[in-house]
Amino acid sequence: MIDRSYHPFQSAREHQDRGMMKWIGFFLSEHTTSLTDAKNKVYMNNELTKLDKLTLITQLYLGGLTGIFEAKSENRKERYTGQVTEISPSEITIKTADKYHLLQVDESV
Repeated sequence: MIDRSYHPFQSAREHQDRGMMKWIGFFLSEHTTSLTDAKNKVYMNNELTKLDKLTLITQLYLGGLTGIFEAKSENRKERYTGQVTEISPSEITIKTADKYHLLQVDESV
Protein backbone atom coordinates (compact mmCIF):
# COMPACT_ATOMS: atom_id res chain seq x y z
CA MET A 1 0.00 0.00 0.00
CA ILE A 2 1.20 3.48 -0.82
CA ASP A 3 1.57 5.95 2.05
CA ARG A 4 -0.34 9.11 1.18
CA SER A 5 -0.53 10.58 4.67
CA TYR A 6 1.24 13.74 3.47
CA HIS A 7 -1.72 14.75 1.26
CA PRO A 8 -3.84 17.58 2.64
CA PHE A 9 -7.07 16.08 1.23
CA GLN A 10 -8.74 13.07 2.84
CA SER A 11 -9.95 11.71 -0.53
CA ALA A 12 -6.36 11.60 -1.83
CA ARG A 13 -5.12 9.92 1.37
CA GLU A 14 -7.78 7.20 1.21
CA HIS A 15 -7.68 6.56 -2.55
CA GLN A 16 -7.37 2.87 -3.39
CA ASP A 17 -5.58 2.47 -6.74
CA ARG A 18 -6.58 -0.62 -8.72
CA GLY A 19 -3.03 -0.91 -10.02
CA MET A 20 -2.66 -3.11 -13.08
CA MET A 21 -6.31 -4.16 -13.05
CA LYS A 22 -7.23 -1.20 -15.22
CA TRP A 23 -4.61 -2.22 -17.82
CA ILE A 24 -5.19 -5.99 -17.86
CA GLY A 25 -7.68 -5.97 -20.76
CA PHE A 26 -5.42 -3.79 -22.89
CA PHE A 27 -2.36 -5.90 -22.11
CA LEU A 28 -4.03 -9.21 -22.90
CA SER A 29 -5.36 -8.01 -26.24
CA GLU A 30 -2.07 -6.45 -27.32
CA HIS A 31 -0.03 -9.35 -25.97
CA THR A 32 -2.17 -11.94 -27.78
CA THR A 33 -1.93 -10.03 -31.06
CA SER A 34 1.83 -9.71 -30.69
CA LEU A 35 2.26 -13.42 -30.00
CA THR A 36 0.12 -14.35 -33.00
CA ASP A 37 2.09 -12.02 -35.27
CA ALA A 38 5.41 -13.38 -34.03
CA LYS A 39 4.27 -16.97 -34.54
CA ASN A 40 3.31 -16.33 -38.18
CA LYS A 41 6.50 -14.51 -39.17
CA VAL A 42 9.10 -16.17 -41.36
CA TYR A 43 12.48 -14.50 -41.05
CA MET A 44 14.40 -14.45 -44.30
CA ASN A 45 17.91 -13.54 -43.33
CA ASN A 46 21.33 -14.26 -44.72
CA GLU A 47 21.35 -17.68 -43.06
CA LEU A 48 18.81 -18.96 -45.61
CA THR A 49 20.10 -20.41 -48.83
CA LYS A 50 18.91 -19.06 -52.14
CA LEU A 51 16.82 -22.22 -52.60
CA ASP A 52 15.17 -21.69 -49.19
CA LYS A 53 14.35 -18.07 -50.09
CA LEU A 54 12.86 -19.10 -53.44
CA THR A 55 10.80 -21.84 -51.76
CA LEU A 56 9.27 -19.37 -49.29
CA ILE A 57 8.68 -16.79 -52.04
CA THR A 58 7.01 -19.45 -54.20
CA GLN A 59 4.67 -20.34 -51.33
CA LEU A 60 3.63 -16.68 -51.09
CA TYR A 61 3.16 -16.51 -54.87
CA LEU A 62 1.07 -19.70 -55.14
CA GLY A 63 -1.06 -18.79 -52.14
CA GLY A 64 -1.65 -15.23 -53.31
CA LEU A 65 -0.44 -14.08 -49.90
CA THR A 66 1.00 -10.74 -48.87
CA GLY A 67 4.56 -10.73 -47.61
CA ILE A 68 6.96 -8.25 -46.07
CA PHE A 69 10.28 -8.12 -47.88
CA GLU A 70 13.50 -6.41 -46.89
CA ALA A 71 16.15 -5.71 -49.51
CA LYS A 72 19.44 -3.87 -49.47
CA SER A 73 19.42 -0.64 -51.40
CA GLU A 74 22.46 1.64 -51.40
CA ASN A 75 23.79 0.20 -48.11
CA ARG A 76 20.45 0.48 -46.30
CA LYS A 77 17.45 -1.75 -45.88
CA GLU A 78 14.23 -1.05 -47.74
CA ARG A 79 10.97 -2.69 -46.65
CA TYR A 80 8.24 -3.64 -49.10
CA THR A 81 4.83 -5.06 -48.27
CA GLY A 82 2.98 -6.67 -51.14
CA GLN A 83 2.26 -9.70 -53.27
CA VAL A 84 4.70 -11.58 -55.48
CA THR A 85 3.57 -11.26 -59.10
CA GLU A 86 6.58 -12.72 -60.95
CA ILE A 87 9.37 -15.12 -60.01
CA SER A 88 12.66 -16.01 -61.67
CA PRO A 89 15.74 -17.70 -60.16
CA SER A 90 17.48 -14.34 -59.68
CA GLU A 91 14.70 -11.78 -59.11
CA ILE A 92 11.08 -11.30 -58.10
CA THR A 93 8.48 -8.63 -58.73
CA ILE A 94 6.50 -7.33 -55.76
CA LYS A 95 3.23 -5.43 -56.21
CA THR A 96 2.80 -2.94 -53.38
CA ALA A 97 -0.11 -0.56 -52.85
CA ASP A 98 1.35 2.10 -55.13
CA LYS A 99 3.71 0.39 -57.61
CA TYR A 100 5.75 -2.64 -58.62
CA HIS A 101 9.27 -3.33 -57.30
CA LEU A 102 11.89 -5.58 -58.85
CA LEU A 103 14.00 -7.26 -56.13
CA GLN A 104 17.10 -9.38 -56.52
CA VAL A 105 16.76 -12.64 -54.57
CA ASP A 106 20.44 -12.57 -53.54
CA GLU A 107 20.05 -9.08 -52.03
CA SER A 108 16.90 -9.80 -50.01
CA VAL A 109 17.50 -10.07 -46.30
